[in-house]
Amino acid sequence: MPQQIAPARQAPWPVMAPAPETTEALTARALALHRAGELAAAEPLYRSVLARHPAHFPALHLLGLLRAMAGDPAGAVPLLRRAIAVDPRQGFVHSNLGNALVELGHAEEGLAAFDQALALDPSLPEARVGRGNALHALGRHAESLAAHDSARAMGADMPELHNNRGNALRALKRPEEALAACDEAIARHPTYAAAHANRATALADLQRDVEALASVGIALMLRLEDPGALVTQGIILRGLNRPAEALESFDRALALSPQLADAHASRTAALCDLGRYDDALASADAALALSDSAANHRNRAAALARLDRHAEAEAADRAALRTDPASGEAWNGRGIALIELGRFEEALDCFGRAADLHPGNRSIPYNRGNALRGLGRHREAIAAFREASSIDSGFADAHWNEALSQLALGELEAGFAGYEWRWRRKGCPPHRHATSPLWRGEEMDGRVLLLHAEQGLGDTIQMARYLPMVAARGARVVLEVQRPLIPLLGGLNRFAELIATDDPVPRHDAQCPLMSLPLALGTTLASIPAPVSFPALDPARVAAWDCSLPRGRLRLGIACSGNPNHLGDRHRSIPLERFAPLLGAGVDGYLFQTELRTADEPFLAATPAITDLRPRLTDFTETAAALQAMDMIVCVDTSLAHLAGALGRPVHLLLPPLPDWRWMLDRPDTPWYPGMRLHRRAREEDWEQVIAHVAAVVTAEAQLAA
Repeated sequence: MPQQIAPARQAPWPVMAPAPETTEALTARALALHRAGELAAAEPLYRSVLARHPAHFPALHLLGLLRAMAGDPAGAVPLLRRAIAVDPRQGFVHSNLGNALVELGHAEEGLAAFDQALALDPSLPEARVGRGNALHALGRHAESLAAHDSARAMGADMPELHNNRGNALRALKRPEEALAACDEAIARHPTYAAAHANRATALADLQRDVEALASVGIALMLRLEDPGALVTQGIILRGLNRPAEALESFDRALALSPQLADAHASRTAALCDLGRYDDALASADAALALSDSAANHRNRAAALARLDRHAEAEAADRAALRTDPASGEAWNGRGIALIELGRFEEALDCFGRAADLHPGNRSIPYNRGNALRGLGRHREAIAAFREASSIDSGFADAHWNEALSQLALGELEAGFAGYEWRWRRKGCPPHRHATSPLWRGEEMDGRVLLLHAEQGLGDTIQMARYLPMVAARGARVVLEVQRPLIPLLGGLNRFAELIATDDPVPRHDAQCPLMSLPLALGTTLASIPAPVSFPALDPARVAAWDCSLPRGRLRLGIACSGNPNHLGDRHRSIPLERFAPLLGAGVDGYLFQTELRTADEPFLAATPAITDLRPRLTDFTETAAALQAMDMIVCVDTSLAHLAGALGRPVHLLLPPLPDWRWMLDRPDTPWYPGMRLHRRAREEDWEQVIAHVAAVVTAEAQLAA
């Protein structure tokens, strides 16, 4: 808070008519200039007095106060200490020393100075306000509020009191009261820039971001290029989903104050929003170099998590907790990292600690639900997701994950209803045709219905089975799919006109995303339609593949990895060398990959038992024809699994402990593809054990084929 000049009743020097050029005259002239705000003119006069009388109490005190008012608390502290050494009985000097110490970041020393001031003069409201400020800096927010309220009870009504009281209320998660306190400060001092900035933070806490941006704009008009207000402005711009502008605001703050740790920390979050994760990590490291705070370790953990460096993120959150064991954010963040590391029980412990510290935080039960899903405890997971959505009914991710657990449990009607929340999830690709009416399964009577792909190639192949049912509702169907699938699905023109996702969209009366068809058509476990056949598949091409491959041995198709950019790819993809046990006597392996990981190339080159089909798999119809020539396919969960399953081929699908919803739980088969067999890796297993089991099946088939 601002320093105060001693009231006239407490002046420790006699009031007298100044004699020219006397010490008293110089002090009086300096004080008049000081009170008029002409600090540059007052300072040399105070120093002239001290040159004559180094122990002159008024000059020591007032020059110390002037340096503090000029933004130089480091220069103020030694002067105020010298004044106290001359006369330790003046409470207001101890109070001003406390203010300077708090501004320097020495809150404990500042608190001691305020306590001494109040011991000398219990009626000094400025010391009570300053004491509240020191307690706030120490994180003792309830005590800070009590100190400010005690000053109010004594009749104190200065703007600084209300502003600082608002800071304490905000820290205590009472934003409505914090906003009222800031308004009280502004009512007493309309051009109080700090109060306008703090008002903006309270409005942001209340998610009134547009008003908050206007409020911080006033603060910046009153105090041009104030680094703290620029940081506040950036935080609000992030809340308005304007990360590029937020980053610009943080960068302006750092240009003015390069050592401002909060600006580096907030910059980290904006860079994460922009997908610049390496830059975000560098910014987090810069913040941490300036302040070894729990918040800065937490920010570093968040950046590491975005880089999929989860072990390091978990270590960073542990560092945050060493600094502040009561950081609910760090407990929550550490739990998220532990989920990614597959350490679900430890994650549950972290979320329990976080919930104790921050009850009512929606993300904590949500994350607990994800840990329970990882443990296969889907009923408990659903309860946790519902707890999260009860806190925030619009929490799309909680509704979505509840739906995934319901689908995994085979509760398809409820699950597909909840699956519609996907469109409201942050980061979900936009619904390209949302402006057209949504089809919900009603009769179409010859009207045009646009069905459109929205997810992966495998999802499109899986949902193509609904085309005959949609056509039976009287719709003239236009099917918009990924261009690579056009040749494969081209033979379905008796049900739909095919267009690619980058083609012009014809006029239509309604639209439906492909993944919404199970809901629109009332799908249950008992009513899943059979996979659609692919009339475009040329029998001559199938025969050519069959003739081109050696006979007499079991033909085994292998797909070991999928799209590396898939969110769960590290859980599903398997190094090719792990498939070696499948290549026993009487088995010829055929690699069904259009792309192969660099790390897999040496094994492929050194293994003549696997034939690389990549040069020949020029499109999906070619791949489909090659699959028809296989006796068996062993693959991970990729689009190839859907294609082979839809073709009715004998597929052995390798699944991680937490598989995609469509493969459900525990069962060795799937109603989506009757010819498919599922091989699930338990949490305590590795892939070698699962593949060894499949190898026994392959060997038995090879012996029968021989």
